[in-house]
Amino acid sequence: MSHFNETANEWDTPDKIESSKLFARKIKEHIKTFDKPVDILDFGCGTGLIAYEFIDQAKKLVGIDTSEGMLEVFKQKGEGLGKVETHLINLEESDLEDQKFDLIVTSTAFHHLDDPQKMVHKLYGMLNDGGQLAVVDLDKEDGSFHPDNKRMGVKHFGFSEEEVMAWGEKGGFSSTKRYLIHSFEKNEREYPLFLAVFEKH
Repeated sequence: MSHFNETANEWDTPDKIESSKLFARKIKEHIKTFDKPVDILDFGCGTGLIAYEFIDQAKKLVGIDTSEGMLEVFKQKGEGLGKVETHLINLEESDLEDQKFDLIVTSTAFHHLDDPQKMVHKLYGMLNDGGQLAVVDLDKEDGSFHPDNKRMGVKHFGFSEEEVMAWGEKGGFSSTKRYLIHSFEKNEREYPLFLAVFEKH
């Protein structure tokens, strides 16, 4: 993930900050609200643009990423808060031992995975009963969204509604809902993004 290490210190551009705030707001609109602080995981957290939008709801805020550079920025943002931790880990190959969460969020990380279905199943096992998984990613596209798919580690050109609903059913979740929440304009066309909310009962 050298691309993400190289760009970590310049990652938080105004457009990314604005998009992340929108994504976080949409997640909050579509998940069950919590009546007390909860344990939250951001999978593929990057610099924490999504995660820190949930800091007020967090009893503990954990960021996982495969980019050391991104995690360094994430940690700097959490200095002094006392409830933030990070893990440099490839969750496709390793496990985060003995931790369970009430909410797992992830934004534009799934198109970098080898096996999204397998990851959904793994994240199911990392949730407490009643927990929720919120996934933001690209709707199915033709591969033109990223300027260099190989260099940027892109494994999937977005995901269809049928694929996403199958993740939830095969992953063990009792409820799966998918919403189109935003659209990026580039290359003289629009690229929709979805939010999928999976509930574990």
